[in-house]
Amino acid sequence: MSIDFGQLVLGPCLDTFANPYQWQSQSLSDPVTINGIFDDGFTGLDPQGDFPGTTPVDITTSLPRLGVRLSDFPVSPAQGDEFVINGQTYSIREVQPDSHGGACLELNLVDINTT
Repeated sequence: MSIDFGQLVLGPCLDTFANPYQWQSQSLSDPVTINGIFDDGFTGLDPQGDFPGTTPVDITTSLPRLGVRLSDFPVSPAQGDEFVINGQTYSIREVQPDSHGGACLELNLVDINTT
């Protein structure tokens, strides 16, 4: 028996916590509204890796990402597609499917709206 996580889990989560955002696919002519959970939190980076004898460097960065349900897209999201989120344009850097019908879209900030 297979469980449809997209329907049973992701759907109710997105219904509760998601916001609508405009997605422009490189393969579609018109933008599409997609519901997603946006996160622009900070995370630590370790630019040196785990090299013995090196001094740790504490660096933090913003890692914008959008949690989505893949079945909401008319075509698969791809690197280079764009979202407008809170008045700012983001480009998809990487699509990370979770094997349960959802994906984390890692984003890059393209344009800052200063108005």
